[in-house]
Amino acid sequence: MGETMVAERLEPAPEKKRREPRRRALLIAAIAVGAIAVVVAGWQIAAWTALGAVRIVYDARPVACEGAEVTLDPPGASDEFLSDGGFAGDETFYSPVVGVEPGMTCGVRFFVVNDGWSEVDARAVALPGMQEDFVSLIRPTMVNPNGQMRLADIDDAAVFAIEGMPVPAGDQQSFTVILEANAEDAAGYEQCSGFMPRPPRVTVSALGVERTVASPEDSGIWYSDGARSDCD
Repeated sequence: MGETMVAERLEPAPEKKRREPRRRALLIAAIAVGAIAVVVAGWQIAAWTALGAVRIVYDARPVACEGAEVTLDPPGASDEFLSDGGFAGDETFYSPVVGVEPGMTCGVRFFVVNDGWSEVDARAVALPGMQEDFVSLIRPTMVNPNGQMRLADIDDAAVFAIEGMPVPAGDQQSFTVILEANAEDAAGYEQCSGFMPRPPRVTVSALGVERTVASPEDSGIWYSDGARSDCD
């Protein structure tokens, strides 16, 4: 009988030994999951830190046109800052007024500035107020450089894909939106009436994360049906 009692006391031991490897495996799995979560969180923080330092800026005269009059509001920017392309070199912003005329072509230039620590990629440019279903005096044809492919419109904007356009840390990249007069919708405007769409937005990415960067709110451009000099 003594031998039987000893055997009964020893029976739970093998079960206890089987539980120990299982607990160890669960502990290792929990540590691995925690480590992965820390790495992912660090990755996200690094990406958002890089993207958060990207901004859009304009120079004094961001619009140059052929076949249309471009004035400034308020007037007063000195022509001595103008380059050969008709754009200005200083950063004082004057609100441009474009007198839309049939057959005109305009370029709106802006800069994506990367003040961050990592290179970012410019992925797309959105142009509010220029989607197909919006009655507009103008229509975009492309974005230079590398923005010849127009994507499907979103609710409030036309969108152009930007292919292969990195912006190194501490550097900037200029983009020019090419616009034409929209003859189909011109009848929807009276002479000297017009509109001011919200300025462009740019989608940038870094480390697999994307962010949409908006232009400064005060960088709008007024598009008028006809030259401003005919309306004063």
